[in-house]
Parts: sequence; structure tokens; C-alpha cells
Amino acid sequence: MNKMEAASAFLIALGALLIIHHIIFWQRPFDVGDMLHHEFFEAIFFTAGITLLIATRFNKPRRIENEQHNP
Repeated sequence: MNKMEAASAFLIALGALLIIHHIIFWQRPFDVGDMLHHEFFEAIFFTAGITLLIATRFNKPRRIENEQHNP
């Protein structure tokens, strides 16, 4: 696991922890009235983590291919 994959896993885990925190304290995963607090950060962390994970997965074969053509 490289640094980008670790960072994406960390951000996804942070988003999941915020949802778990919200479920434990308010007994529901999302609260429309509190949209600018927990839900905003949950969405940002999940989106950033998934975007980084997808980007690293799609760039990994290209890096290997470039190393084979340029020794």
C-alpha cells in the first residue's frame, strides 16, 4: 500500500467514523437539520477518499507500463 492508498483509506475511515458517531449520539445516520456540520464532513471525507483511491488504482498500471518502456 503506497501513501495515496493509505491516505484514501484514512479519509474513508474518517467518514465512516463520523457516521458511526452520529448513529451513537443521535440514533440516526444523517440529520437534515444538521447538514452543515457532520454530514458535510462525512461527504467531503468519503468523496476525497474514494476519488484518491480511484485515481491511484487507474494510475498504477500506467506507471508499471512506463517503467517497462523506459528502463
